[in-house]
Amino acid sequence: MEQLPLVTDLILVLLAALLGGVGAFRLGQPVIVGYLVVGIAIGPFGLRLVRDIQQLETLASIGIVLLMFALGVEFSFQQIKQVGRVATLGGVAQILATAALGLLLGLFLGWPVPQTLFFGFLISLSSTMIILKTLMDRGELDSIHGRIMIGIAVVQDLSVVPMMVVLPSLADLQPGLFPQIGIALLKAAAALAVVLALGLWLVPRAFGRIARMRSRELFLLSVLIFIFAVAYGTFFSGLSLALGAFLAGLIISESEYAYQALADVVPLRDIFGALFFISVGMLVNPSFVVDNLAVVTVIVAAILIGKSMICAAVFE
Repeated sequence: MEQLPLVTDLILVLLAALLGGVGAFRLGQPVIVGYLVVGIAIGPFGLRLVRDIQQLETLASIGIVLLMFALGVEFSFQQIKQVGRVATLGGVAQILATAALGLLLGLFLGWPVPQTLFFGFLISLSSTMIILKTLMDRGELDSIHGRIMIGIAVVQDLSVVPMMVVLPSLADLQPGLFPQIGIALLKAAAALAVVLALGLWLVPRAFGRIARMRSRELFLLSVLIFIFAVAYGTFFSGLSLALGAFLAGLIISESEYAYQALADVVPLRDIFGALFFISVGMLVNPSFVVDNLAVVTVIVAAILIGKSMICAAVFE
């Protein structure tokens, strides 16, 4: 009976996702909007219908992993190479320019310098999940601009490594900061190299043996184990679960079992992905927005206009 509250919450969230998705679709809006709205409605700052938010957020993290894996399968190393230079140079330029914008905005609002730097780093990043879901819904994932956007999102995920080293040192800058950044980057690069090497060497052999058993259940289990093992490995090395899942998808995309793996994972991806977007909506506090409407409006307008202008200038 201890599991009953979680089951009840899960049923409620899935029902809310269905209603929100249908409502958004009828209004001609992306289903993400519906998920976010119902998340606000049933969350702790709304009707408080969900009791165990922490466990739902854990389930939602599975949606992140599966969505990013599916993205990696639909890409390939060749496609990454095609947009790699543009995405890397443009992504770094966008991160630095947007971080500077955040710094200026924070100083204008009178925030302390450490908080403004954190805010600048924060708005320089974009939600890979939102980008991915939007491109998928619009059928633009395989377009040139879609590939470039995903490439930039990957660059942003990688930039989290130096950010995580820099941010704790903002309050008390130390002379060893740059060596620490270098060590963190080397550690992350080594982890990525190990994951790619082992994955490209093991995947064809392991999946080949399992596929010969002609058991779809065992094949799906092996795919899920591989996805979460790679995601955990990158997370342990200081990178994100999402980036690890994306790498797992890239590795499988080079094998002959890519389409089978994608077909098996897609239903799980869509269900857990909906949980992710609803859990994001649950984090929104409408009362805070109302109480700080002027500041929130200035920040949102500055981000929308400023970041759009920066991206347009960088990739023109």
